[in-house]
Amino acid sequence: MKTKSYLKAIGPGLIFASSSIGTSHLVLSTRAGAEHGMIYFWIILLALLFKYPFFEFGPRYAAATGHNLLKGYKDQGVWAIYIFLLLIVISMFAVTGAIGAVSAGLLSTILSTYFDFGLSDGLLTGVVILVTLLALLTGGYRGLDRIIKVISVTLLITAVVAFFAVIGKGPQAPAADFVAPSLLEGAGLTLFIGLIGWMPTGIEASVMNSIWILKNNETADIKPTKKQVLFDFNLGYWFTVVTAIIFLIIGAFTIYGTGEQLGDGTTEFSKNLLHTISDNLGSWAFPIIAVAAFGTIYGTLITVLDAFSRCVTQGFRALKFDVIADSAEQKSFAKRIFPAVLIIQSLGGFALFYFSTSSMITMLEWATIISFLIAPILGVLNLRVILKLQRETDHQVPKYLLYLAYIGLVAMVGFTIYYLINIGSTGH
Repeated sequence: MKTKSYLKAIGPGLIFASSSIGTSHLVLSTRAGAEHGMIYFWIILLALLFKYPFFEFGPRYAAATGHNLLKGYKDQGVWAIYIFLLLIVISMFAVTGAIGAVSAGLLSTILSTYFDFGLSDGLLTGVVILVTLLALLTGGYRGLDRIIKVISVTLLITAVVAFFAVIGKGPQAPAADFVAPSLLEGAGLTLFIGLIGWMPTGIEASVMNSIWILKNNETADIKPTKKQVLFDFNLGYWFTVVTAIIFLIIGAFTIYGTGEQLGDGTTEFSKNLLHTISDNLGSWAFPIIAVAAFGTIYGTLITVLDAFSRCVTQGFRALKFDVIADSAEQKSFAKRIFPAVLIIQSLGGFALFYFSTSSMITMLEWATIISFLIAPILGVLNLRVILKLQRETDHQVPKYLLYLAYIGLVAMVGFTIYYLINIGSTGH
């Protein structure tokens, strides 16, 4: 019975992981390994360590109170909700458009390898986003949960196979004239800031995770314990750790030092990524790499569509009602608003990609830099929520978690200051 209860609680953590591993892992971790090699191993691990408390506070708060993290924000003042909504709206369209474009680019590369496929990137991106939108509108949270569990299992199997194949072959020998690019200057600094800003994802995902936990409890009709909720979260977090290192090593072992470039456009990036890795391993690896890559990025697309829309919906709910309560009126309000926000987000994300003159990588860079710059703000909000919870209830947070949060805040603020001082060297 106890095992069954833990299994029922599993879901939100995997959805959190799926929302994370698309951009920060497939695009940024692979790119970091390809351009800078294994030096990013320690950078990724430290980012995951120092940001862990701020993500963990979301499920911890949901388990202790039965509310999502926005109630904790509202308790600090309505200003916190306005800040959160502003930060979400700034990034949601760029993230949706960029991830939709990468999904379409990978799908186009896969289909054109086996068939005579000539659909334009813009049209295919629209189709991918439309199909995802319809899946979420018709399947709801239960459908999302099922899709992500299938994607997670498939991704883990294919990524592990690709990883061991790469490890077995060993790293490529660097070209004779290869010079490693600077890590903290120019394009290297932009990549560095983007990766730690979204490793494993933006801190706003802590709010998303707390919302998914409550939705899972409602859908599955369960009341998980704090241990069960944190077990689910930690399972998902470890999934992001493992996949980040896998994609870093794949990029470092197959591309670093060779002079190969992944490119900035959706089709160019997708084609170079899939074919460079499969050329290195052999043609047998192409379908495995293709499934792993598309599963990674599409899982992120479907989760960010759901996540941003639920966050905006819950933010509007927090603004409309003076007291957040588990009432029929508030549930009805959220149920009415969510589809409209989801449609607006889908249309806005597609329009931004379709009419933008920026490359896919540039769009992602801006989204990740914004996420990096707002991380200290959301980190402070999350820490204030959890400290207030500890003061006013008998819920105690482990001291090591609080110490780690303070260290993480100092690190985030320090890197933010460094980036703002050196922003001129990045070209932004």
